[in-house]
Amino acid sequence: MFSNLQIRPARPRRRKPSLSIRAGVTKRRVSAVSAASTSIVPSMSFMEGLFGDEFPEAFGSGDGLRGKSRKTILDLPAEILSIICDPISKLDIKRLRLAGRHLGRNVDLRIDRVYISPNRANLDYLQKILEHERYKNCVREIIWDDAQLEEYATLDSFRQAILIDERETTRAIESRLEEAIENYGNDNTEYPPLEHGDLFQEDGRLTETAKGILLRYDDQFSRDALARNATMMSIEDSYALYQNMYQDEQEIMKRQLDVAALHQALAGFPKLKRVTLTSEVWRPWTQYNTPFHRSLSQGFRKPSVWPWLGPRPHATPLQEADRWTKMSTNASRLPEEFRGYHIVVSAILVMPNPTIEEFIIDSGNENTGISHRLFHDSCVEFHDTIRMFQRTPLKRLQLTINPYGGSEFSSCDYNTTHLHHALSNMQHVEHVDFNPNYGRCEKQNWFWLQSNFLPASLRPQLKTLTLRNALVRESDLSDLITILPNVEHVTLYHIMRCAPTYDAYAWAQVFNRLKAHYTSSMSNISKPGFTVVQPLYNRGTSVRLGYSQLVDVEIDAWMYGEGECPFLEDGGPERWRGDVGWRIDERDWGVRERMGGRLDEGEME
Repeated sequence: MFSNLQIRPARPRRRKPSLSIRAGVTKRRVSAVSAASTSIVPSMSFMEGLFGDEFPEAFGSGDGLRGKSRKTILDLPAEILSIICDPISKLDIKRLRLAGRHLGRNVDLRIDRVYISPNRANLDYLQKILEHERYKNCVREIIWDDAQLEEYATLDSFRQAILIDERETTRAIESRLEEAIENYGNDNTEYPPLEHGDLFQEDGRLTETAKGILLRYDDQFSRDALARNATMMSIEDSYALYQNMYQDEQEIMKRQLDVAALHQALAGFPKLKRVTLTSEVWRPWTQYNTPFHRSLSQGFRKPSVWPWLGPRPHATPLQEADRWTKMSTNASRLPEEFRGYHIVVSAILVMPNPTIEEFIIDSGNENTGISHRLFHDSCVEFHDTIRMFQRTPLKRLQLTINPYGGSEFSSCDYNTTHLHHALSNMQHVEHVDFNPNYGRCEKQNWFWLQSNFLPASLRPQLKTLTLRNALVRESDLSDLITILPNVEHVTLYHIMRCAPTYDAYAWAQVFNRLKAHYTSSMSNISKPGFTVVQPLYNRGTSVRLGYSQLVDVEIDAWMYGEGECPFLEDGGPERWRGDVGWRIDERDWGVRERMGGRLDEGEME
């Protein structure tokens, strides 16, 4: 079968000429280099400079790296390291400093704000910053914490306050336990009918039964609840720690050590530009990470503090009567609960050459602020405020008012004459954020902002205007905006109209009027951007969802471009389309998601 098969020899493999031969280069062996020719032999450093970037492996040192590749971030000067670290977070900067001694010495912490309050941790930290040669030149903001601790004379009163504060958390855990029992316990003898006492101990801790149920449920909420229970300090230990903190705070306020620290800080930070007075440091949802909070023991259970005579969720009749008396009585000084405002303004007034550009009253969108009595003619703080406005080159003002207990006379004071007079003394202000907190207090006079509440001297220089929780006539609102010739952005947060009904705005009418104004033939006027925020309610009720609808770019696209109208055509003039804007957390606008069909769950009022 294979008789005719011939086995041919394999074709010899022809060797290809080398690259050097094909390039026309003739190689020759050199056994020795004469002394005469050594001068024309290029040095390794010269060759590395020519070809080191393309062929780094050809010029490796003993450790496998060429000379240039040994340059690292550690060789950069501190000035360049500072520029590199500018966009990264404070936490990443701390981690970077821990990577080595050189970075620890040359990369500075980003300390742009300090906290002052009557407690040792904040004051000690402030003193260290003041004594540091570099860090004291980085501070641009002082935050005065005006939340004072309350006295609890007995352990029982402290326990009651703790359990009230933890009520919502307890209810959430109880609901999860009930859900687990309902899902898994109907046909299981291990889950007999359980009461509240079977799941929670007297001090709020979980029982072994509750922990066993959550362990079997095994979701993120259950794991968080178990972790909280494991680290939770007993009420007795928390009370002992709280008593020490309270006594320490009282001693500091008595000796006015916090006041002295404020004066020292105002004089010791050369680049200081912003002073913030806040009530929000002690909240469970605080946005301020203070040295005081970082010094607290893990699992410490602290009762909530309700500063500036704001509303308490579970106020006693005695507490409510005291609040009403202090907020409705005409006196020459603000109540002691507002001591921080008097201290901060007085300290700024004694500065020889104040350079403060921003004065902020931060209530965190909570229903509180500085007492409306501030704008009463007999109030000492009112006249101090005017002098501060006159002497300080403020460019930004954020003013939040607590209107609780205001009579018709006192409400009109800050609504018209006295507020107008105070603002007229600001020569440099460019940004105004005003929150009269209308409609958020159960005992207040119905008043409204008028179109002329901003003095004429402020209008040409104003770049941004923010109104929160204000009652304004529709005509006054549009007039207030159009008389600002250079305004660049307007934010309207939870604005109510005062006629013919006290409810949410008919935004279509307002913005149609504004669109006609800004799209007219006048080309020399500024065309501002707009942000409108309205609360979301459960459908058919007056119960807020805790979220709001924020609409911004859709308004601008409709007013100045060819965007669709963001208002509902057939759903009432005060409502937005359900697919525009963002659904935001009222306490943190950074927590947001696109609305989409969210108006199926809640609606604008």
